[in-house]
Amino acid sequence: MESWVLERLQEFVGRNDRVALEPRVQQGLTFQSMAGQSSYRVTGNLPSLGRGLVVTEEGVVPDYARVRRVFHLTNAITKYYYSPFYLEAQVPGYHARVAWLGGRPVGFTRDGRYCAFTTDRAPDFIPLSFFEQNPRLVVCLTIEGRGIPYAKPSYRGEVEDVVAWGTDLLEQGVREPLEAARRYELFVQHGIRGTDYAGPFEAADRDAILAWMKEQEASGAGGIVLKPSERHHRPLKYALPSALRHAAPAWLALDQKIDEDPCLGRLLQAACAATEVGVPPGGWDWEAIGRALLDEIAEAVRTVGEGGTLIRQHSVWLHAREAAAALIEQLQDGTTGAAIRELELVEEKGGWRLRFERRFDEATAALQRRLSGASYRD
Repeated sequence: MESWVLERLQEFVGRNDRVALEPRVQQGLTFQSMAGQSSYRVTGNLPSLGRGLVVTEEGVVPDYARVRRVFHLTNAITKYYYSPFYLEAQVPGYHARVAWLGGRPVGFTRDGRYCAFTTDRAPDFIPLSFFEQNPRLVVCLTIEGRGIPYAKPSYRGEVEDVVAWGTDLLEQGVREPLEAARRYELFVQHGIRGTDYAGPFEAADRDAILAWMKEQEASGAGGIVLKPSERHHRPLKYALPSALRHAAPAWLALDQKIDEDPCLGRLLQAACAATEVGVPPGGWDWEAIGRALLDEIAEAVRTVGEGGTLIRQHSVWLHAREAAAALIEQLQDGTTGAAIRELELVEEKGGWRLRFERRFDEATAALQRRLSGASYRD
């Protein structure tokens, strides 16, 4: 391991954490490279070094702040916050960080892997003028649309290609995100699309907070993220009742264990949120909720029952041809429980259209066993 890795991390952690840093680094970091850029990523939660943190020769790209979930927002505010804060609409999609490294924007996934797709498309989301003026800042994006490579599009999947929202600004070598107000200012200045937000609020502004929450629920937003005005406070997240309908298609994670059931937790979140924003049980669209809960699972079972295999096809557009090969390689390396297969790569609109599929053999086999009549211990 190069000497600069330990040097960068010693600059990042506090004085007390430097004593036992070297043995932790030797055990918890993984080397990676892409297109001549190399780095190390933290693959587990180490003391003072969170999973997904990336160490480069230029500096440390911090991991995402750990966001705790609350089931009652206005009560949580009085419990955890003593300074002004902002409320932001939670947007669907996958998370990526874009840092300025080696004179170009480089994208990383939430777990710290290189992201060829985000790297290739970053100039479409972030003007280069931003990094020219702020080379040490890291833009956190949530990316969604039909043309994303990582997941099935959620309820905002009507977007033709991709859309990205800026959700945070990190600073190389600094653990805490930039202050929310400064982030809003920089996003507007450089034309980076941000999420809907309101504030600043105080804990006493309960009526105004509830009114904004109800507006978000009526608009179909899935949730709210509470962002502090000061760096040392941690954000909180909160699911709105509408998340029960809109987020359900993403619950069936075919590349995970099929016995892992997230439905009960989602139902409890929705019920608590409905109580807070004043939605009685009689006011719920039970038909829409039932379809959201069952359609995806029922379709998967039908496919396997008819002798098929669970497959999802993806179509993404990229500027550079070499980004397509890097993306396929990264997907094959980072995907568990599924196989990645390239279907087609053709020139399109001055770039390249890559089509590939995910084949979920493990999930298919799990459903086949159940449909065969095998017995299971509850």
